[in-house]
Amino acid sequence: MLRIFTAIALTLALMAPAAARESKKAVEKLNAGVTALQGGDAATALPLITEAIESEGLEGENLWIAYFSRGAAYSMLKQCPNAIPDFTKAIELKATDAQSYAQRGNCYVETKQPELAVADLKQSVALDPANKDYAGFLCAVAFNAKLHAEAGPACEAVVVKYEPTNQELVQASAQSYEAAGNKAKANEMWKKLLALDPKSEAAKQGIARTK
Repeated sequence: MLRIFTAIALTLALMAPAAARESKKAVEKLNAGVTALQGGDAATALPLITEAIESEGLEGENLWIAYFSRGAAYSMLKQCPNAIPDFTKAIELKATDAQSYAQRGNCYVETKQPELAVADLKQSVALDPANKDYAGFLCAVAFNAKLHAEAGPACEAVVVKYEPTNQELVQASAQSYEAAGNKAKANEMWKKLLALDPKSEAAKQGIARTK
């Protein structure tokens, strides 16, 4: 089994000053909540961010930050059923943010919804193709959930772009392609594994099966 991340690292933006139509108090609450969250104190952050949202005094970027940050707080507190709606709202407000999809995907993993997790993680990779963590998480989730058609190319992509000598990932890709019925790609990856490890019996047997 591939090592699976328990969470994608959070990157929280700094707050913007209150806009003309925003409540200064709401932005101050949000700032305090995000500061607590950045310090790892999700329990303190949660009510502060909730107050800021419920005041209806936020808009634009600050409103997106509020929903994303509250989702992150719920996630850190192992309350993913509460986090998912907030990440969904964050995505509605800012559909180009890769981290929102990744965090919701992580919560879908936690709530045992791997198909939804893979869909979100694919979106994260598409939006931030240079992010190795997103690509690796997608590979691990798809492989561990036995979503073979997704795992084959996802794990191969990590090999090609980031870890060309990682035998575990090469084998995961080969196994997944084979399980999905793609013998040509499976054979290619088994041969890649054999090149990395000429003594690999798994590779030799895989090549024989997928001729």
